[in-house]
Amino acid sequence: MRARPDLLPAAWPLVEPWLGADPPDDATIDAARRVAHAALDAGQLHLTGTPRRRDIDLFGPLLVELRADGARLAAGQYYTPGHIADALTTGLMTGVEPGQSVIDPAVGTGGLFRAAAQTLRAQHIDPATMLWIGGDIDEVAIACAAANAVLWQLGPNVVLGVGDTLTDTWQTTAIAQRREVLHIAERLRATAFAADVLGTVARLVDAASTERAAPNPRT
Repeated sequence: MRARPDLLPAAWPLVEPWLGADPPDDATIDAARRVAHAALDAGQLHLTGTPRRRDIDLFGPLLVELRADGARLAAGQYYTPGHIADALTTGLMTGVEPGQSVIDPAVGTGGLFRAAAQTLRAQHIDPATMLWIGGDIDEVAIACAAANAVLWQLGPNVVLGVGDTLTDTWQTTAIAQRREVLHIAERLRATAFAADVLGTVARLVDAASTERAAPNPRT
């Protein structure tokens, strides 16, 4: 996420256990290790470690399995299977031009974004040329969508927001938040660069001072 600070706020529910103020306890670390081993044993890298990662949404079915049916129904959450998403976007993306927006106000883990990106590639359009805007009331689903945006190579123009997307302002709010995060990240990069330059200058000055102070060898 260091390379994509714009997605960090959206991805925070997945990142917070490891980068938050409170370090994870031993039980959490052990559970994460077991999950990672299980995923690797099941061949997860054969899916996400190759171009096949563009064809699947691992997070969508995972959230379905982790949540009780009652909780999902109460929240109005429905996972769209990949083949249905592919069929939907084949018609919806006809005639789309680079630079246009792809908007999903109930984006979930981003399954329709994945299908739309694949449809664009089939039309020889780079998904990175598009603006992707997605919102959802479920912050964990949005965090998964942020991770998927990287896996699916949607490009640098991805806007994800958490909140009631039935309001008229959710897109504006999400875009403003992304702009603010990028501004902060740019300031931090500039500060880090300045500190690095100053540190280099200080080391050079110290080295020169040490060299001048050293006694000349006798000839």
